Amino acid sequence: MPTIMRPLGKIRAILGKWRPAIAAFRKSVWQRWKNPSGETTPVFLIGNNASGTSMMVFQMAKSWQITLYHEDNPAAFHNWHLRDLSVIEALLERSYAPVTLFKPILDTYLARVLLCRFPTAKFLFAFRHFDDMINSQRNRFYDQSGRHIPAMKLHPDNPQPPVSRWVTTDFAEFSAAPPPQKTTAFIKARWHPGLNVDSNIALRWLFVNHLFFDLGLHREERVKLVHYESVVAQPEREFKSIFRFLGLEFEPHVIEGIHPFSVRRAPPPSIEPQIRADCEEMWQRLLHHFHQTNA
Repeated sequence: MPTIMRPLGKIRAILGKWRPAIAAFRKSVWQRWKNPSGETTPVFLIGNNASGTSMMVFQMAKSWQITLYHEDNPAAFHNWHLRDLSVIEALLERSYAPVTLFKPILDTYLARVLLCRFPTAKFLFAFRHFDDMINSQRNRFYDQSGRHIPAMKLHPDNPQPPVSRWVTTDFAEFSAAPPPQKTTAFIKARWHPGLNVDSNIALRWLFVNHLFFDLGLHREERVKLVHYESVVAQPEREFKSIFRFLGLEFEPHVIEGIHPFSVRRAPPPSIEPQIRADCEEMWQRLLHHFHQTNA
């Protein structure tokens, strides 16, 4: 029996390695057959990271109608930032998917540039309660001494947490599309050198979500606000709404495996009182807009 099972185990292992490639090939064939014109709508999922965005795009990518370029895909991204937009245009030219989905979370500040460059594009702006977002980011992106791990790799000459780096360099890394002055002025007014890790992450959440309003995205018909807590609590309703917005037919299997277990599991993070009050005000503003546009 062992001599028989050993080859079978190897066959299963080989099939396991090839399964993703086989699935991708079948998907591409299906797209060419169902969408022979090759017309595709570019979709950009933006917002603050650690907001359930990876879960959302991977669930959506279960649909034959969507080709996903995640932020770690070197064809579209370098160091989690979009490549030159001519590269993105070339990917769209080759796509046969009704929707070609990109996740440039770190490039949310480029939203208006992308709106202008891709006139048929649609945008999903994700938001999540700041307490859960902060706990998630701290656990994933900071070491035990509070050092920001990605900054240590990508910015060895200035390995500070993002907001500290932005303020001390006067937001230089946003030179491709400088954020509105009132956004940066607000962050500068709240930041100080002794800011703890949780408050630093909270300021990043505030910066990104301020952009939703300060860039006028809340007035754009091509931008849809997506509330993470609603997605995990009522996935069928929310994904139907997202697919309808994108002009796609909803497929029930895309919501399989979604659960609300990550909502408010950990104790609230330690945020400075003024910054917590700012976060609560922004949270209510986002919720109001979400409910107003989804009534």
